[in-house]
Order: sequence, then structure tokens, then C-alpha cells
Amino acid sequence: MSLPIKIRICNVDESANPRFIQKTFTFENHDGTHVLMVSVPEVVKILGLQYGMYVWPCAVVLAQYVWTTREKIQRKTVLELGAGVSLPGIVAAKCGAHVILSDSAEIPLCLENSRRCCELNDLPGVPVVGLTWGEISPELRSLPPVDIILGSDVFYEPEAKSFWSVLDYISGKKLRLDYRNFAE
Repeated sequence: MSLPIKIRICNVDESANPRFIQKTFTFENHDGTHVLMVSVPEVVKILGLQYGMYVWPCAVVLAQYVWTTREKIQRKTVLELGAGVSLPGIVAAKCGAHVILSDSAEIPLCLENSRRCCELNDLPGVPVVGLTWGEISPELRSLPPVDIILGSDVFYEPEAKSFWSVLDYISGKKLRLDYRNFAE
């Protein structure tokens, strides 16, 4: 069974800024309806391999899932943890969700790149917050209640164990919707 969606990278533009390349992803139904294009800036890898500075394969898969379930996320509050270049969160925002993007407070360049992604996709009002896993910070405490938590490729380092403290706080105090309702 194939999903009723096509996704492709249709453009890689290196001319805008030599430190970044811009990838454009196109999401559409097989019949060509409901087309959505999302652009993300990636840092040229020779500048350093920071995790949140380029599109990881699971982010593409999660963005595709968000696209196929877009009716269920409209008007929902969505928090993307470890957003990096924010592809799934940007797709959610373009599909009508109220999105909050987050990544490590300790990597300001990554947060800046998430903001750049919002600008590229005409989403200047999407908040980007720095969270430190393992720390119940003022930024974490100030998050509004969320309906859906997105995260892709967030378990690649031993520090990922501290991810659970953030998830526990959000799910114990701030989560309003059971995850199974999103997947049904």
C-alpha cells in the first residue's frame, strides 16, 4: 500500500548565501492536489557537523506523516523537540497547527537556523525556543499546553537520556491530547 503523497527535493540553491544551501521539499497528493512547498536552509557541512543544521532522513519521514494527517493537526498546538532545520514543524504550521519549535539552548546557531527556516516559509510568528534537556528551565515552564509533540532523530547521543525529563514535564503538566488520537 502506498501513501497518497509524493515528496521530492525539487531545488537546491547555493547562491543566496555561500554558508547555506536551501533545499525545497514538495508535498502533494498523488493526484497533484494540495501541493505544499517548504524550504529549509542547511549549513554547508564543511563548516561543521552540528546535528541540527541539516535535514536528517527521519525528519523527512515525519514531515511526510504530518502532511498525510494534516486534517488532524489543524488548530492544534504542536511542539517540535530537537527541531533543527524544523521541516516537520514547518509542515505542521503550514497545515494550520499552532507550532512551537525548540532545540538546544546551548546551540544558538541551530536556533538561528530554525528562525531562518520560519522566515523562508513566511512564518515569522512561529516561536523558536531554546530548551536544555535535563533542565526544567523557565523557557520550558513557560510553554503553553500542547496537543502534539513531534521529534525525529532525537536519540543519537548518550545525552538523549535527559530528553525524558523534558518529555515527562510536558506530558505530566502540559499535554492535553493522548498521542493515540493523532495516529488513528
